[in-house]
Parts: sequence; structure tokens; C-alpha cells
Amino acid sequence: MASKSSNLAILVVSAPDAIDTFVHAGRLFLKKSLNRKSYHEPYVRGVKEKTSDRLSEVEIFRRAAEDGKGILLCTNLDDVNEEVRLFADVVTEIPKPTPNQIIAAFRRCGHVLSRADREMIAAETWTRLVYAFQPGRPLQSGLRRLRETERRTAEPRPTALSSGPTLEDLGGLGAAKDWGLELARDLTDYKAGLISLRDVDTGALVSGPPGTGKTLFAEALARTCDLPIVVASAAQWQACGYLNDLLKAMRESFRDAQSRGTALLFIDELDAVGSRAIADSQHGDYKRQVINGLLELLDGFERRSGIVVVGATNHPENIDPAILRPGRLDRHLVIPLPDARTRQQIFKFHAGFSVPSDQEDQFNRWSEGMSGAGLEQLVRDSRRAARRGGAAFGFEHIVPVAKPLIDVPIEHMRVAAYHEAGHAIVGLQLGMELQGVAITDKVISEGVETLGGARFGTPTFPMKTKSYFLDHVAMFLGGLAAETLVFGEFTEGATSDPRSDLGIATVLATKVEACFGMGNTLAIDITAEKDLGRLRANDPELRAAVSKLLDDEFRRAKSILDQRLQALQTIAETLMERRMMNATEVNRVLESHPARKAASAGIDESNNRTRAGGAALNFQQDDVRTE
Repeated sequence: MASKSSNLAILVVSAPDAIDTFVHAGRLFLKKSLNRKSYHEPYVRGVKEKTSDRLSEVEIFRRAAEDGKGILLCTNLDDVNEEVRLFADVVTEIPKPTPNQIIAAFRRCGHVLSRADREMIAAETWTRLVYAFQPGRPLQSGLRRLRETERRTAEPRPTALSSGPTLEDLGGLGAAKDWGLELARDLTDYKAGLISLRDVDTGALVSGPPGTGKTLFAEALARTCDLPIVVASAAQWQACGYLNDLLKAMRESFRDAQSRGTALLFIDELDAVGSRAIADSQHGDYKRQVINGLLELLDGFERRSGIVVVGATNHPENIDPAILRPGRLDRHLVIPLPDARTRQQIFKFHAGFSVPSDQEDQFNRWSEGMSGAGLEQLVRDSRRAARRGGAAFGFEHIVPVAKPLIDVPIEHMRVAAYHEAGHAIVGLQLGMELQGVAITDKVISEGVETLGGARFGTPTFPMKTKSYFLDHVAMFLGGLAAETLVFGEFTEGATSDPRSDLGIATVLATKVEACFGMGNTLAIDITAEKDLGRLRANDPELRAAVSKLLDDEFRRAKSILDQRLQALQTIAETLMERRMMNATEVNRVLESHPARKAASAGIDESNNRTRAGGAALNFQQDDVRTE
């Protein structure tokens, strides 16, 4: 500001509550610099948030230009109009005061700070410093007030969660754990001065079924990274009522995180914010303003101050795409329900001992489909039972609390065996990569879950043409086709749930006809998966097209199995005996039983559209999922 050629400045300060202090300092500076007895306010102004009043900012510099000096202060350069930036001679950032600057400021006033006082001052907010050091109040009095009220009224010092597991202690988190450990390494390098904040990930979206550990992941991430954590909820923001109250609560969560320096902001139930990609004639404008407010915060000064934002949802398909763009929550981390090995690890973590080797098979069976939260509750209930009985807690207390296993009737097992064999054969015939097929002879007594499944691999670069999707519809319907071919009709187990075989096939068929431009028209409807049923209900032509597509692919699957009837029978009988088969064994059966000419379906194998690849799918006889 001393140079005559640099007269008009934009200063970017580190914290929003520091603006008023810097505005006051700027006015004092200009008053002395201009050698004037009075100073008019318009020449120094703070911009705390985005505003539509851009002309007043330009007017500040125009007036200031007459006297040759002017200052505009903000916390984010994006809050300042581009025209105003062109007007300015200097645009620079003012970082948070260093320890040496704090010492020098107090020394200039004749006071030498102790190390404890210096650390206390460095950790305080600008607002509290202004309140403590009022004009005319001795420095010693201000310091004493801060010391006395520090524990009673100040925000807790930014420390990570003190107790609980770190990411290294947890299993079953998949890619989320890998990302979290990399983030911890980057933050360690940042604190050591090896990298800048721009090299640290800004955030991620974590999704998965209820109880899989999304909140536990965020807490463990904070401990692993040694970060303070601020927990917010988009649903709680929504509960604030009016739009202004919601936006205020949203901003407060970000400011809370920003005030703690480098911190983790965890936003639960992020899908409550909504998505502009999902049509909503009644609340569209409200939703748009909420999402725009969140995007502004994700792109604003909070992020430049070292805030890592982790959003969590059970429904990632309902997240606005703009929230997931680079620089925002640009990583999507899926936490699946734990597999058998992971369930044993989770059990050991909560119980403090491993599942006995002779009980592993039983444990794996009755814990199938359980989430980490469900296993934690199981251990907690079992430990309580042991405590009530005055006994030391052991695995023998788990068994009475766990849901008992019951034998699957032989006729149900036979249907399941043919059903899963049907999936396997149709998938293989259409070029998909089978990994294995299995059925079970025992299920838990409450809420019978799946009786079997066929697993297929995922190609790295699938060519998702119309034929690709139709092949998958046929494969999904392969279980029903096998039941119909062998028993004359199919059971409701693969049809009675949105995530059942028929439910998934219907979704794919609807997307082919309405969302991918692969049906009777190139026009597409961008619709959330949960709204596809309403789309079909409101469009009789679409419903008819989806029904025809499903009928065609059902007949195609049935034709494939009709030509492989001997192989179907052999695979089903093997599953009845051994409960599982790998891909090599299934292929060997197909090779030993060549295809015969279709007898009933009226479609020969030359019509089968074979495509390399497949999808990571679990095709189940009874796909009932409890949440």
C-alpha cells in the first residue's frame, strides 16, 4: 500500500469473524496514510458472504480512487465481483498471525507473553479476542478474562476423538478404509510441511446399507487423521423449518468446522438435501436453493482452510450430481454388508475373542446378511445375558441370543437348486463370467433370507449396448425360467421385492425403454430408480413396452435352458448334494451335455445375443433384505 501505483486493495483474511477487526485496522491505516482528521467509512468495507449488491462494491473503489486509497476485505475471493477484482491494484491473502507476530504485537504494548498465553491467544477466535481486549482495558485484564473463561465458555480445543477404533482396527470397509489411510498420510505430510492443502483430498461420499458403519467410519477416520470432527445431519438441517433457517444451520455447521482449523465435517443423511436431477414440481425451487447453498459452502473459504467433508447416505442415487464433481465430494466410497470373514473380524473386535473354529460354519450361517451394527448389538445383548447370570462372557452366551438356524425343507432346496442353476447357465451362455453358484440347507428362523446365489465377475470396460442390457435381463430371469421349465410355475421368492430378480430385471427393462434412448424413441426421462414405477404407471405405452421386453427375454432364457435341460438337471442335482459349485465345474457339466434343439420356446440359440463381460451381481432365490 506504500507504493503510489498500488492504491486499491482486496485483502483475503483467514476467518469470517476477523473481517471486522481488519476493517477497523484498515481504517486506522488509511487515516494515518492520508493524513486526515476524519475518515469516511465507504473506503474500507468487509464482504462476509456473497451478495447481489455488487454496485456498492464498485462504488467503494470509485470513491477511493478520488483519494487514491481503498480496501475491500473478504474471506473468499469468489465473493467479490469480477469487475471489482479488475479495479483493484493489489489482491493478496492475509494469513493467520504466526506465534512471532503475536509475541511482537503484545511486546509493542509493553507485555511479554508466556508460552501458555501465546498458545491460548493462537487458539482463540477473533470474536473472543475482541471481547476480551476492549479499548481502555489493560492487557493483563484481558488475558485474565480469557484464562478464567477458557474452559467455561470457549469452544473445546480442536482434538480428535480420544477413544474408540482407528481405521486400522476396523474390517469390512473396503475402499473407504484405503482412502482414509491415504488421507491420513497426506495430512501427516501437510503438517510436516511436505505438501500443501491443495494436495489433500477435499472430501468423499460414503454409501451403504443401514448399519454397515458409515458413522463409525467417519469417527475412525477422525481418530486416524488426528482431526477434530464436527457432526451434522442434512435431515436435521431440513428440520429447522423455513429455508432461511435451514441455510443458516448449514452455514453454522461449516463455520463450526472452519473455526477448529484443519477438521473433519461429517454430514449424515446427505440425500435429504435432494437432487435437481429428480423432477419435483412442488418443491423444485426450494430444493434448488438448498443445493446451491451447499455447493457454495463446498466451494467456499471453508474448504481452503483445510476442512475435509465426508457425506453419508443410504441412497447415493438421490445425491445431486453437482455435489459429486471434482473439488467437492468427488470420491464415492461404498461400504457393503460384510462377508463371512469380515463378520468374524467385526465379532472379534466387539467381543474381544474369536469365533471358535468348530462354530465358524454355524456363525457364518446365522450371521449372513447382518451388518456391523447388528453384530455389535448381538455382542452387547449376549454380554448383558452373561452379566445377569453372573458368568464370564464367552461364545456360549452368543448362541442363545443369536437367531436359531432351521433346516430348509427338501422341496424348497430343490427349487432353489434349479433356480440358481438357471441363472448360471443363462449367464454363461450369454458370455458372462461365472464365479460360482451355491444354495443353503439352513436359514435363520426369523425373516428367511436368500436360499442361494450365483456370482458373476465384473468386466473392466463393459460395452453397455442395448444387447448388453437385454442379456442381463435374460440372465436375471433365468431362475424363474428354470423353475417354470421344470416345475410348470415359479415361486414368489424372486419376484416379491424391489431388489429381487424380477424387480431388478424390471428396472433394467424400464431404463432401456425410457432412460437410455434404446426403446421406441431416442427421448429419455432422467428419473431416479425409486420413481420408475410411477413413470410406468403414468405411461401405459411405456408399461406395455417394458412388459413386452420382459416377456421376450423370459422366453429367450427359457429357450436357452430348454436346450440345456440335461445340464440344468445335473447342476441342480450336484448343488443338492454339495451345496456349491465353482465356474470350472459348471462349465465342465455344460461341455459334457451339448445343447439340443429347443423343443418348446420357439426361439433357437442363434438368436442368443452373446456379449463378453457381465456385472458384479448376486442373483438370489429369495432376495429379502431387512434394514
